[in-house]
Amino acid sequence: METVARVAFVYVLILALLRVMGKREVGQLTPMELVMLILIPELVSQSMIREDFSMVNAVVAVTTLMSLVFLTSALAYRFPKFERIVEGSPAMLVRDGEVVRETLDLERISADELASEMRQAGVASLAGVKWAILEPGGRIAIIRADGSDTPRRDEQALA
Repeated sequence: METVARVAFVYVLILALLRVMGKREVGQLTPMELVMLILIPELVSQSMIREDFSMVNAVVAVTTLMSLVFLTSALAYRFPKFERIVEGSPAMLVRDGEVVRETLDLERISADELASEMRQAGVASLAGVKWAILEPGGRIAIIRADGSDTPRRDEQALA
């Protein structure tokens, strides 16, 4: 039972710290996925190098972690408010060609980074942007002022 409590505590702590860090630092992984990827090697390593001779402890720890990830996902699906707490919500960076400076500062997005994302979307100036939105997963979505939908450069390469 101690293993379950310890894993649950570390899971919640890491999830909270990742939310505080911000969207861009997490990148394309959701906070739950990143927590899981960070913790699995740590949970299994003790039994692998025989500091803890019990494989049962490793199985309990990994099962607890997977159960917490599943529970978090189910709660986020069922309760939108919980999802906003865990995943975050989109943040408006540009509205009708005007930069929302407070949001850029809050999310720690530089003007150069925003300009780079605009270029990747095929937009040359702020006047060409209806909206620029920082998605909860860390990606910046650019909606063009002319209403056209231009795929990002990395999406064009897949087509």
